[in-house]
Amino acid sequence: MKRKRRNPTSRIIYQLLLQSGMIIVVALGSFMFMTWLISDVFGVEHTYAAAGFEMIGSLVILVLILVPFNTVVYHRRVSEIETISNAIHKVADGDYTYRIPTDNGSQITPVYEAFNKMCSELESVQLLRNDFINNYSHEFKTPIASINGFAKLLLDKDLSMDDQHEFLRIIADESERLSKLATSTILLSKLTSQQIVEDKEVFDLAEQLRQCSIILSKKWLEKKIDFTGDFSSVMYWGNKDILQHLWINLLDNAIKYTPVGGEISVKNYVKDTHILIEFTDSGSGIPEEIIHKMFTPYFKGDKSRSQQGLGLGLAIAKRIVELCKGSITVESEVDKGSTFIVILPRQ
Repeated sequence: MKRKRRNPTSRIIYQLLLQSGMIIVVALGSFMFMTWLISDVFGVEHTYAAAGFEMIGSLVILVLILVPFNTVVYHRRVSEIETISNAIHKVADGDYTYRIPTDNGSQITPVYEAFNKMCSELESVQLLRNDFINNYSHEFKTPIASINGFAKLLLDKDLSMDDQHEFLRIIADESERLSKLATSTILLSKLTSQQIVEDKEVFDLAEQLRQCSIILSKKWLEKKIDFTGDFSSVMYWGNKDILQHLWINLLDNAIKYTPVGGEISVKNYVKDTHILIEFTDSGSGIPEEIIHKMFTPYFKGDKSRSQQGLGLGLAIAKRIVELCKGSITVESEVDKGSTFIVILPRQ
């Protein structure tokens, strides 16, 4: 359950009301005290002079009490402003690890908490940016180096026709890989910055899964994979385009890592208030130590199969599921296969 956000304005208003009430109470108490002092102790009758003494005395007492109180409050407010100002300067200098302590009982603690949350987001964005630059530059450089290298070899006039065709094929493959890398990177960047899913409509999720299976049928038929689809009709309200990208991504991933003659099954069913979609393959499985890294952009757990993908498919899949307020998990056993489970709220 989402925690209710605390409003710092209401806390400040409460403090002002408390301070105003204190002024009224102190003023009345001072006046009553001076009235008692002048009439009962000094025996002065209620005259204009006595009333004047009462007013002046009340004012003196009020000032003596409120000045120290307001001085403390003033210094506390100044300290809070200096704290937030220093923190802003820290962030402006690029220190996104800085956090303001929130256990000091300050009236603007919610502001501190919001600031700390902002810093956490900025820190994660900075890490993501650094990872993106490091990983993308490496992934981008590899196909360019291949294209450049084989293009230079083609300049050699002594190459046989077979070698020329082979080098041209490699250049074509690397060019296609470069294009897919750019397209996937742009898509991931767009999905990462996107916060709301638009253009929603009601559609049959099972029918969409069936259509995606047909779209990729050529791939699994070429590998002689035994494909099984158990699709139960269920209506879902969402964006068809991004969900189709999700299903194709997960199914394509299963086809890539399922051996020739292997098995793949896709099924969907309803459980309580959620829709579950499972993609199961009979591939080599995923070691437990790398399962938690699989959804990281550009991560490739199996270096021997790294050329099969860009390391972006699962990162894109996870972001789509997050935008749909769902979750994605993996169950896998080495040499026995894997199951990707997508859970979407039934709306």
